[in-house]
Amino acid sequence: MPFLVRQKQSAEQFGEARDKVMVANANPHFCSAIKEFLDGHNFDVILAKDGVEALQFLEIKVPDIALVDVALPGMYGFEISDFIKKSEKLKHIKIILLASIYDKTRYKRMPTSIYGADDYMEMHHIPDQLIPKINKLLGKDKEGMRPAVKVQAQAREFETVIVEQEDFSQKIKEIATQDIKIEAPEVQALGKAHEEAKRLARIIASDIILYNQEIVEQGLRDGNLYDLLKDEIKEGLAYYAKRVSPEVRKGTAYLKNTFEELIDKMKKELGI
Repeated sequence: MPFLVRQKQSAEQFGEARDKVMVANANPHFCSAIKEFLDGHNFDVILAKDGVEALQFLEIKVPDIALVDVALPGMYGFEISDFIKKSEKLKHIKIILLASIYDKTRYKRMPTSIYGADDYMEMHHIPDQLIPKINKLLGKDKEGMRPAVKVQAQAREFETVIVEQEDFSQKIKEIATQDIKIEAPEVQALGKAHEEAKRLARIIASDIILYNQEIVEQGLRDGNLYDLLKDEIKEGLAYYAKRVSPEVRKGTAYLKNTFEELIDKMKKELGI
């Protein structure tokens, strides 16, 4: 039976602990910048580059806030949100979905749903919106302060905790075999343009789903999804063709495949 050893939370004392924020995003430059930003606002930051790491850190480190990229590799932000809210151990974690938004001129409205998350924001609004949103979810005021209450402090005692495998570990195994692949350095270099195309495909597909949830669910139930979303899909395809080179597009169908994969996930979620 797998287990982990961690410090016990025991002795109570007056004081203010640093809140933990998990940032789940595949872009290392973004992660570095957001870590520095949050460090400067007195948060402890946990970085996850894909769905596998995000699930591991949620279980072991148990952050207070999860800032999750909607188009996260290995597991969409929607799925991470659903996993947290269904877990008795994790459901107290506050979730902010983070959208890259491939076309800022089109998506100027709030999503019709944020899939069980506690809040939502677009990446370009991080400088002015992120800290206020985090403070609000944590029950803090504008200055980032809580009412003076007792908080649990880490004592230097340790406990052994059995890691339950049924849902958590199995989920990691499933994701790892589906999406996360380790390739030789030369293959990675040659495939950089393809990886960027796949990333863009995930952003476009997740944008369409995020901003049209009611239409998506209606279309899935009525069997006319592609008719209802024909304009959005057409615009997404045009943007993809504009940003991805002909060499990469030739012989691949990343956007089509990604959209179909996401639709299949939603069908299962809705029991269709």
